[in-house]
Amino acid sequence: MSHQPPHNRPKIGWFCSYVPEEIILAADGDPVRLEGRVETFREADTYLHGNLCFAVRNIFESGLGNHYNDVDAIIFANSCDGMRRLYELFRQYIPKPAAYYLDVPKNQDENAIAYFSAQLRKLINDLEKGLAVSISDRDLTRAGLQMNARRRKMLKLFEGQQASPPPFLGSALHTLTIQEGRLPKTDTELEIQGFLEKMQPVGPESNSMPRVLVLGNEGTTPTLFRLIENSRAQAVLFDTCRGLNHYSGLVAPETDPLQAIARRYLLKPSCARMPDRAQRLARLTALLQDYAIDGVVYSGVQFCDYALFESAWLEPFLKSRGVPVLVVENDYIWSNTEQIRTRVEAFVEMLPQKTFDKRRTR
Repeated sequence: MSHQPPHNRPKIGWFCSYVPEEIILAADGDPVRLEGRVETFREADTYLHGNLCFAVRNIFESGLGNHYNDVDAIIFANSCDGMRRLYELFRQYIPKPAAYYLDVPKNQDENAIAYFSAQLRKLINDLEKGLAVSISDRDLTRAGLQMNARRRKMLKLFEGQQASPPPFLGSALHTLTIQEGRLPKTDTELEIQGFLEKMQPVGPESNSMPRVLVLGNEGTTPTLFRLIENSRAQAVLFDTCRGLNHYSGLVAPETDPLQAIARRYLLKPSCARMPDRAQRLARLTALLQDYAIDGVVYSGVQFCDYALFESAWLEPFLKSRGVPVLVVENDYIWSNTEQIRTRVEAFVEMLPQKTFDKRRTR
């Protein structure tokens, strides 16, 4: 397809890490990772129960308040029951932007890949009709190569965090990932390259600081990471849908580019919605070793069912292996920061202080 000038490119919002950005890029659009954009609820609770996930309620409130008028369309995925119902609410009560739906299977076998490919084809057909665009296999191949190049750069940054001391503060790397998802790809190229060129340790005294892994729903602000850092620890890694998990796995060259995209997204490291717990535990065990992790902070959005279920079995698993773990809940906008600060500070104080020779250096 012909490339449109930047000001004419459609902006297509998405929430779930299983929504392929390649399809948006193939439509010559800008992928925009969306989040809730309000601090208080005025209308959403008229439609939604107060004990529903704070993220879902915030997104719906943002839609009702016309806070997404800067995007041309939003792609929803069935990442959870709340998000699936959120799509239906958008279709019913929020006429703009246009809402599209992607069904993501939970299995990860060949039948699931075939099914997901068919769902991606349906999404493409809907986007072509709704946005008056065309998406060819050549466009998909080009977009796959573009995203692979982007992922390689981001993965290099995450892998560099295995060093002691790590090249970047967790808060800085998290902020980069938020911007990388939120802004057009061309707008963040120079910033990513700048990070690659500055892969130097943050300071010699950080060698003795405890190394923390962040899991769960870490949010769209660096609040948790700064709480950890201000408590004299290093948030060296976050394996979340905005972190290492999101960038892991490349689109392999295949005759059918859409199937290649489906395979990459469905077989990438799974999140809490997926059923293969053994696979997740094996990955976690490897990360604990590779990044020399001293403790884990698991952050869940209040009333997020998947986070609550996962933390319930993850906490005893980590403790049985001698890894301290702190489970905290946030209200999505992190208004309960002071309460969490106290818990983080107490948690960091109990972490072991490893000597430098037990760390890996690069």
